[in-house]
Amino acid sequence: MRGTLQPIQHLRLESLPNSPSEETKQTESAKALIQSYLRQHLAVYRELCEVREACQENEECEAYFQKQRSRADHAIAEVQKGFFSLMRTIGLELDKATSALTIQRRGKPRPAILDLCLAPGGFSLAALQRNGWSTIVRGISLPPEQGGHKVHLRNVSSEDNTTATKFVDYRDITLLAEEMGVPLSKIPASHPDRDLFSSYRPYLGRKFDLVFCDGQVLRTHERGKHRQEDEALRLLTSQLVLALQRIRSGGTMMILLHGADKWPSMRSSFYLIVKGVKPGREAAVQAVERWKVQWKLATFENEVMNEREWEVLGGIEGSAMEAEAVLKEFGSELLRLAEPVFAVQAEALKQAPWMSSAKGKGKEKEKGEEKNKTLDVKQEDLS
Repeated sequence: MRGTLQPIQHLRLESLPNSPSEETKQTESAKALIQSYLRQHLAVYRELCEVREACQENEECEAYFQKQRSRADHAIAEVQKGFFSLMRTIGLELDKATSALTIQRRGKPRPAILDLCLAPGGFSLAALQRNGWSTIVRGISLPPEQGGHKVHLRNVSSEDNTTATKFVDYRDITLLAEEMGVPLSKIPASHPDRDLFSSYRPYLGRKFDLVFCDGQVLRTHERGKHRQEDEALRLLTSQLVLALQRIRSGGTMMILLHGADKWPSMRSSFYLIVKGVKPGREAAVQAVERWKVQWKLATFENEVMNEREWEVLGGIEGSAMEAEAVLKEFGSELLRLAEPVFAVQAEALKQAPWMSSAKGKGKEKEKGEEKNKTLDVKQEDLS
């Protein structure tokens, strides 16, 4: 995180990071603590780590994912439609397992969906199929000219937000400064994106029954160097703040997350489904305030936290001390939720095409070592 913390009279200041490198060390320490906890309690996680290591050492594995990244970045129309269809299928499968996409509320006003980072639109299509074509869909999506994906959902307007059943607002969701609690007048004149920030607050006053927060940082999105390190955090917090400030009480949120063990690995994403959201509760209000502070620190490089923001953030985010406290309170729940996720990923990686060649090389290595042992024994007999 870019921001620095303003010294204040606080009992927890003893562990305050005084430099970015020290803050990074604390984050790494927290990650190591979580990984150690998972290794200790989950056999499937230990297995997954072994498979991951095998993948990292395999050139075919890297080539495979490099090809996938290139294919995604420069997808032709046919590939884009295939991805759209895949997201629809995933949405329907998630609904079959959890009923997350099925809006229970009926009557007036009409059921409404908010799809943040909508393109290509597969999730919204799945939700429409579950709830009827009269269901209102509103979305936000990065403009294609800025590197965003094309919207393949049919009959989506980008001009009429009042009467259209389906509407998409093309804009960079991470630049909604006033939605994140930062007036344009407070943005430093020296900031590289000073003229790009917006005071606009999309769909203000509207309430939605189902909100998708599944945006990912796109490699095709051209950004300055100042937006490389913390862009994922800025994107996630932007979505969460907008979602909780627009969701109807009792609504459902579906959130894309990555790696329960904080390991930035291959295909370690999963979906968190939250039903019966109560945005007016104190815990939800505090969460929104915390996310706003996180966005602010990640956005403005020399930002200094005031005492109120320090209290909202609740101390040093990412420290080993905080991770230990979370594991103590929620460790068993983390294990319960993470175990099936790790099992699916481990099995998928084991069945990957490059693993067969890796196994073959491993067997050849074992045979070579065994042969060397035999030669050593024979040499001893002759001496």
